[in-house]
Amino acid sequence: METTTIYRINEIDRTIDIVQSVDNTDESIHGAVLNTRTFTFDELMNQHNFFCEHTEPYDTFKDRLNSALRIDRSIDVSTDDMIARFIAEYGENIFFRGYVLSVIEFYNKERYVLLKPNDVVKAKFNRKKIQDEVSRKLMEFMDTQLNLMCSDAYFSHKSTMEHFRIQSGRTIIAADDYTFNVFRESDNCLLTVLAEIGQLVHKNKWTVCDCGFCHKLFLGTEGEVCCHAAECIEAKKQQKEKIIEESTHEYSAIKKDYDSFVRRYKGYLDIVEIDRFHPDDYDKFMQAKQERMDKMTALKKKLIRNGLPSMELYEFGRQYKAEIKALAEEILDKYGFDVTAVAKIKKPRKK
Repeated sequence: METTTIYRINEIDRTIDIVQSVDNTDESIHGAVLNTRTFTFDELMNQHNFFCEHTEPYDTFKDRLNSALRIDRSIDVSTDDMIARFIAEYGENIFFRGYVLSVIEFYNKERYVLLKPNDVVKAKFNRKKIQDEVSRKLMEFMDTQLNLMCSDAYFSHKSTMEHFRIQSGRTIIAADDYTFNVFRESDNCLLTVLAEIGQLVHKNKWTVCDCGFCHKLFLGTEGEVCCHAAECIEAKKQQKEKIIEESTHEYSAIKKDYDSFVRRYKGYLDIVEIDRFHPDDYDKFMQAKQERMDKMTALKKKLIRNGLPSMELYEFGRQYKAEIKALAEEILDKYGFDVTAVAKIKKPRKK
C-alpha cells in the first residue's frame, strides 16, 4: 500500500507539524492529523545536517536491495533494523526514515515486474536482463533522491531559486465539530518540506549560525550568536546582566571624570565673571557643555542597557573634553585672560 507524508508550516512560530508514512487513504490521513509531531526549523536543519553528513548506511542499503532483486521469490526487505541502528548512533532522523521508506516503496513497485510479469515465458528467459534494468532504475532513483535531499540550497539564502524543486501535492483539510486543520501533502523524502523551508530561508535571508551557548547550529541572521531555545535565550540574558554589572562601574568612572573636567572649565569662566560681563559667550559655553553632557549620559545608558564595551564612551569623553577646553580657552583669551593664571586663583566668586 502506498504511503504519504502530510505537514503544515507555521512561519510565525518557525515550526512545522509532520506525520510521516501515512497510508494513502482519506480515513488514515484524516486520523493522522491528531498525531502530528512538531519540529522547529532549527531542529529540522540539524537533522538535515546529520542526514547529509552520515551517508555510510546508504551503501549497505543498496547492497541489500540489489541482493534481494536476485531472489526468485518475493522477499520483504526489513528497514526497522536500519532505522533502529541509525537512531541508536545518531538519534531520530525524519529525513533518514523518509528516504528509506520512500526507496522501499519504489523497490516494491519495480520488483513487481519480476514477480508478476505480463509475459511469463519472456520474463523467464530474460530474467537477468529485467533484473539489471530494475536494479538500474532503483539505483538511479536512490542517487537522484539522495542528491536532491543533500543539496545545500535549502538552508542557504545565497543559493539561487533554480536549485529548488517543489513537487505538487494535495491540500489536506481535516475538520470536525471542534477543529479545522489544513495540511499539505509531501513526498516521503520530504523534498517538498525542504523546498518550502528553503524558500523561507531565501525570503528572510537566514543563514546557518553557531549558537554560542549550546553550540548547535540554528537559522538566524548574519552575526546572531544565540539560537531560539529558551535555555539559551535565558543564558544570553544572564550573560548580558553580568557584563552590565561588571561594566557599569567603568562607565560611571568615565562619565564622572568627564563631568569633573567640564565643571573645572566652567569654574574658570565663573572666576572672571564671564557670565556677568559677557553673557552671550557664557551662554554659548553653557549650551555646548549641556549638549555634550546630554550625549554622554545617553551613550552611557545605551552601553549599560546593551552590555557593550566602554571604549565608545571613553572616546566621546576624550573628544568632548578637548572641545570644551578649546572653547573655554577661546573665550578667556578673547577677553585677555590666560587660563593658566586663572587656574591659580584659589577662591572662585560665590554666586
